[in-house]
Amino acid sequence: MVEAAPNQLGTIHSTPWPFTQRVPLVLYGPGFIRRGVSPAREVTMADVAPTLARLVGFEDFPRRDGTVLEEALLDTPAKPPRLIVTVVWDGGGTNVLERWPEAWPYLKHLGMLGATFTHATVGSSPSVTPAVHATLGTGSFAASHGIPDVKIRLGNAVIDPWEGGSPRLLEQRTFADLWDEATSDRAHIGLMAHDFWHLGMIGHGAQQGGDKDIAVLDDLETATSFTTNHRFYRLPPYVSGTPELDARIAELDQRDGLADGDWLGNPLNPADGAIRGTPAWPPVQTDKLMQILEQERFGSDQVTDLFFTNYKSTDLAGHASNMEESEVRDVLLQQDVELRRLVEGLDVLVGKRNYVLALTADHGMAPYPRVRGGWPINITEITKDVESRFGRDNKRVVLSNRGFQMILDREVLRGLGHTAGEVAGFLRSYTVGENSEDQTLEMPPGVEEGDRVFLTALTAEELRTLDCSART
Repeated sequence: MVEAAPNQLGTIHSTPWPFTQRVPLVLYGPGFIRRGVSPAREVTMADVAPTLARLVGFEDFPRRDGTVLEEALLDTPAKPPRLIVTVVWDGGGTNVLERWPEAWPYLKHLGMLGATFTHATVGSSPSVTPAVHATLGTGSFAASHGIPDVKIRLGNAVIDPWEGGSPRLLEQRTFADLWDEATSDRAHIGLMAHDFWHLGMIGHGAQQGGDKDIAVLDDLETATSFTTNHRFYRLPPYVSGTPELDARIAELDQRDGLADGDWLGNPLNPADGAIRGTPAWPPVQTDKLMQILEQERFGSDQVTDLFFTNYKSTDLAGHASNMEESEVRDVLLQQDVELRRLVEGLDVLVGKRNYVLALTADHGMAPYPRVRGGWPINITEITKDVESRFGRDNKRVVLSNRGFQMILDREVLRGLGHTAGEVAGFLRSYTVGENSEDQTLEMPPGVEEGDRVFLTALTAEELRTLDCSART
């Protein structure tokens, strides 16, 4: 289902519309990346992997959806970089940066020292974390790499595509997978990120042979430990607790001049995983990240090492509050400070002319629906209305409804004498008035009860018949 703009699925960012698709894309690396270039052509997340492959001289990287960002690369670097670091500001899309233009001065500075692609997009829908990170890692879109969403159908079940931290459903090998193999495991490959959804940046680890790449992921229940899937990845033992977190929380707590355990009305609890959505967490992540790079000797020889990291705090703050709120501004400011710390740390650790840094985001964010002047689509009400129309008794036809994607129980639907095409037709004509659970609810300005909620709704078969190759 595609919303009829400016209708909006609450604050869900899984849309094909530009406000969630546009992302920053900056490449920096003296001796490797051109200085001060700002290509205006359209590029996508799929272009990152082939560009990194070109940087290391990996001629055997297979042809995929993405192409090399030629404008950014110097013609004849003397040697490959010793280290490439890829940074993703989760949820830090262009619309977020434009909402808070003074919150990222160092990223602007870095862009002037390197290459900034001003027309970069995620390139696929839904614009969600697992799909986009797998695109970044493989150079292909979800139709090829097999990770289309946060929830996917497997038979008649709906599962997380990275269930248990297993890469088994990632259908393509990533650039990191292939480069690791090409160097006979001499290249160090590492990741520090929030959860298993980000593993698409590095790939399969030891699942398809080879050594266990480093994958340091947050323990989502607390903010005091880290985890990984030990079958396929490695968690260095020295990356354990977070003793530095207390000091970061105390610093944040006192920014308003009052040590009251509060930040913009939000409690600061070091034992609560929600602390990762505050400015206290990004400095901890940078400390740990630099510790890994130093301890594991990333960039210490002539074989290019690869490290990937996702700063999740922007996205967490955006979902807990909204991109329109000051929480996102404060987190963005802190992540910009951490970007400077990271660059300065790499200058010391590897040398100013020995590494390349790429920074991007995996999607934009949705403002409050009222900001865009659209209807706040009630996903729960849609499910109720579909069940009322097509279900019967205890036979439910909807397995999952993400708002932009509805997964149906084919057997139940067929047994009740209906088809997916009928459900799609129902949704195409579905109105704002039908979606309003409270029929006395005042319509937003410019919105009428008879307005359609969706621009279109298509079954998988109908979607396959579309020719999306032509740009308009």
